[in-house]
Amino acid sequence: MAALHKLISVTGKKSDNALVTWQRLKQQCDEALAKLSLLREYCERYRTLLNSNLGEGMPAMSTMAYLGFIGQIEEVVLRQESEVGRLEAACTAQWQELVEIRREKRIYEIVHERATERELAAALRSAQAEIDDMLQRVGKAP
Repeated sequence: MAALHKLISVTGKKSDNALVTWQRLKQQCDEALAKLSLLREYCERYRTLLNSNLGEGMPAMSTMAYLGFIGQIEEVVLRQESEVGRLEAACTAQWQELVEIRREKRIYEIVHERATERELAAALRSAQAEIDDMLQRVGKAP
């Protein structure tokens, strides 16, 4: 029984650590998604601004500067998309690990519960046998 308690305790600590790791990864993923969204928004704003300025006769040098800057933002967007994908994959893997650890812990808990039930049933049978034995002795006494 002590071994099961130890397994449950150790698995519980592993589960807690896995949960904290998953929460940290999830937060990083959410932040990366927010950053990606913001970068896309900036890119779209600069495109809109470029189109507006082009309609007003923007000089070629300014157009090139805008296009270069938009290109830089698009490069960062691509890197950020890669980072988001990596974080999402890590989150998924960590979540699966957490589920497996929790499943393992629950199995240990079930085994412990069943062992406790067997012990209680054995104790009950033993107590019932003692009671039956005493009743037989009382019935035979003069």
